[in-house]
Amino acid sequence: MRLARTALAAVLLGTLTAGCKSLTGSPTNPFTPDTHYIVMLTERGGYLDAHLSGDPEMRLLFPSTGPCAEFLKPEAQVSYSLRGRYGQLINPDPNGKPCIPMGVGNLHVWRNKGPRPDPYLTGSPLPRRTARFTEIHRDEADLFLRGRWPLASWVGFARSDDIVAIIPNIENCRRAADDGKATMEYRYSGEPAFAIMMQPPAKCPIEAFAIPLPTAPKP
Repeated sequence: MRLARTALAAVLLGTLTAGCKSLTGSPTNPFTPDTHYIVMLTERGGYLDAHLSGDPEMRLLFPSTGPCAEFLKPEAQVSYSLRGRYGQLINPDPNGKPCIPMGVGNLHVWRNKGPRPDPYLTGSPLPRRTARFTEIHRDEADLFLRGRWPLASWVGFARSDDIVAIIPNIENCRRAADDGKATMEYRYSGEPAFAIMMQPPAKCPIEAFAIPLPTAPKP
């Protein structure tokens, strides 16, 4: 009996490990290569936060300097390619470099299209992990928190030990930012896909994940 239990545990562990590996690979892209309009473009925290037309709407974050800043303009038409982990925008200059995203929003859209962990194997219908972070930017709309966000790998971020999470600038989220440590939650369906849990029971939605800029403050 002991051998049987040991063998079963080994099978479950192998299955879970295989599932985790698939979740940290390139996500399944929910968008299609097409021409989109930039419906909103803001520069915040060193990023260009671009919302592109479509159903669903696409939200991508790019560095605010370099090839991206040269052709990303409000209401501009841009061509989207599926090449790369989160796709890229094609530079209209045939000799120019493509614009590669450093982050993505609409996380529930990426979650819905990509591989998902099995609730039985994760041991919880609402998986939770401890996130540790430092606030690196704040504006009227959002807070940018750099640090360790373990569950971000479930939408394709392989560097969950050092990424930026973007959360709305509201009371619950400000309290989480001040603490520098919180429990993050993953939801298998509905919105938000990721949230920070607060006490008393409250949630702070995570709007986007991004790779830190070279010039960003260290966590």
